[in-house]
Amino acid sequence: MSEKFKKEHKEALAAVMQDAEQREALAQILVEWIEPGHLTNEFAGVMLGTRALEAGDALVKKIRKGIDVRTLVPGAVHLASEITISDRINFVLDGADVKVTANEWELERGEIGTVDSIASEMRAKLQDYFVTKVFTALASVWSTANTPNNYAEISVSDWATGGATAMAAVKLAIDRINQTTPGVKVIIGSTEAMTPITQFTAFWPDIASTAAYHTADELIMKIMADGWLGKWYGAPFVKIPQVWDNIEDYNALVPTDTVLVVGHDAGEFITYGDVKTKQWTDMNPTPPQWMYEIYQQFGMIIDNAMGIYVLKITG
Repeated sequence: MSEKFKKEHKEALAAVMQDAEQREALAQILVEWIEPGHLTNEFAGVMLGTRALEAGDALVKKIRKGIDVRTLVPGAVHLASEITISDRINFVLDGADVKVTANEWELERGEIGTVDSIASEMRAKLQDYFVTKVFTALASVWSTANTPNNYAEISVSDWATGGATAMAAVKLAIDRINQTTPGVKVIIGSTEAMTPITQFTAFWPDIASTAAYHTADELIMKIMADGWLGKWYGAPFVKIPQVWDNIEDYNALVPTDTVLVVGHDAGEFITYGDVKTKQWTDMNPTPPQWMYEIYQQFGMIIDNAMGIYVLKITG
């Protein structure tokens, strides 16, 4: 490389680095980031009813009673029912916060990526947090200590075979939820936890198999797209794709030892208001320290705990 070319190259690079937008674009080109997979809030909606409330919306779930139907008697003055309202339960809001920092030299060199890519990753992490929060909360509703009816344990060896023992455990859970709710909304767990029971729930096309159940190719596409594994005994089976915090630490975010059987109207998850952002630079240290923060309020109500059945896979 000639000295003239080196000089021109340095001058061009310096000109680019003086412009913030061009500097970020250059960083995006030079650095390939290994992004972890992420969950979507759709999985929270699969388990519970979900709503995005705005500031000022009511946080109380009310029950209206007293609207009765009676037999009409010609010529009679029929009884009127008095309508009563009772506050069933209210949401207690919690907050989730994601905050990062870096010095401006690191930003300028593109060592940590662009501001847009960092903000996008932070929002994805917030979604991961909500989904795992819902799953963990539902999984902890019941245990051997507080109910014999909505909780069962099955050994990992029995579960892994997907045989008669696993089938009997799942059937018992479905029967229980059908007694306590309008019906099973979903049976859900991580991919690792759900895969063994596909031996009797997922109807895959297998020409060599003697099983009577086969499915169309479009249903295979649905399985791949949104985690739908099949339907058995009237209940849909859905897997949550496993995600990890990052490729180095490799901590799984979705529990692998729990399968949930959730009935309709078991509870509700809400976000309250938009995702708020804060961005500023602390000028006291040298170089200055850049800060970026996002946060959002959320709440969850489990108003029919009897509509949740926990299958615990033990070692």
